[in-house]
Formats: sequence, structure tokens, C-alpha cells
Amino acid sequence: MKPTLFIEDLTKVYDSGSEDLAVRAVAGISFQVNKGESVAIIGPSGCGKSSLLNILGCLDRPTSGTYKLEDRDVKELDDDDLAALRNKHIGFVFQSFNLLPRMTAVENVELPLLYGSVKNSKQLALTALERVGLGARARHLPNEMSGGQRQRVAIARALVTNPSMLLCDEPTGALDSKTGKDILELLLSLNADGTTLVMVTHDLGVARSLGRAIQMRDGKIVADGAAQSVVASAMESEAHAS
Repeated sequence: MKPTLFIEDLTKVYDSGSEDLAVRAVAGISFQVNKGESVAIIGPSGCGKSSLLNILGCLDRPTSGTYKLEDRDVKELDDDDLAALRNKHIGFVFQSFNLLPRMTAVENVELPLLYGSVKNSKQLALTALERVGLGARARHLPNEMSGGQRQRVAIARALVTNPSMLLCDEPTGALDSKTGKDILELLLSLNADGTTLVMVTHDLGVARSLGRAIQMRDGKIVADGAAQSVVASAMESEAHAS
């Protein structure tokens, strides 16, 4: 079986026109994620997580190396093909929800389907809201919902296209601890149903709940393995540093 995503010798260099100013945000990393895995990407600010996230989400292109999503090499695709690949295979969940304030929950969830001209889009959006426990809030605006409810709407929007992978950027970061726990449990239940989950997080407690963790430092992968083991080692390093 082909992996959901495959990365080999991936680099991302900014200001590469000037060697003195060049920033090697991602420095020759290699890994793959198989269908149904749950993977946390951890590391300090500036370690390359955001640059990697943008590449994984087909929002940016690597400077060199290989990135294949569902066996499609992204460097061979033009912008339109990339947008189509992203819409079909990636569901995004952001810390700040990114909901359109004047659209109801069901209208926000329906948006990715409208971009793809999908038939029966309204019913599919309602089904996605039911899946995250928000069917009764379908006609509510974002400002009429709590933070946790808005994040559930964002997750429904990410799921509505039936993507290969949920790509989450600090999905619990803007929530209180109880609501964050509820959202994490929802994401883990979706993963248990077969959705591949890749999550960038600063919260080592959240990372520890996933099956696998990749730890980055200075653009490189310094650990990759069972989440509890990688997180325990990272916490020990933090304790020694303090």
C-alpha cells in the first residue's frame, strides 16, 4: 500500500538568493505517513514546523527534495492541480477556526464542496455537522457559538470532502483545557474511524495522545517514534534545560 504522504530529502530555504541571508527552515528531512496513522509534529518555535506544515498542506513548495501526496509528486503540479489535490485530499483544522463570520455553520462547512461543484452539497454539510455533534447548530452564525463549537464546525468543514488526511495546526491552542480535551477526543475518534491525522502542536500532553511523534529542531528531525516515548524524552530535555 502506498503511504498517504511521502517525504524524502526535503528542504525549504528562504532568501536563497543571498547565501548570507539564507534561512534553512527545513533541512533535508525524510519520513512517510501511512493511511490511518496519527502523528504529532513537535518542537520549539522556529524549528521548522510551520514551514513543513505549509508544504504538507500544498500551500508552499519545497526548495528541493520530494513530497508525494497520495502518490502524486507535488513538484510536477501547477497551481490549479495543487489546489485540486489539496481540496480533495487534505482537510485543514486551524487554531483560529477560520470561519466566515456572516455565514452559518452549514454554509461554512459547505464551502469546500462548492469549490469542487459537488452535488447535494447542503446535505453532505449537514451530515458532517451531525458527525461532530453539531447538527442542531447548523443555522447558527459563528458568533452565536462557543469556541469549542466553532472548532467542531471547522472540523466538519475539514471532513466534508472525505479527505485522505486531516492536517491540524494547534487545534486545541485557542481553547480552555476541558474544551481542548473534548476536541482532541473528537479528532482521535475520527482517526479511529480511519482518517489519517497529522497534528502540529506545542502541547506535549496533546502530542502524547497520538500514536506517533516527530520531533524537530533547527529544521531537522531529531526523533521519530512512538509518541509517548518521543514526548517523554522531549519533556526530560526541557526539564534539564530549565
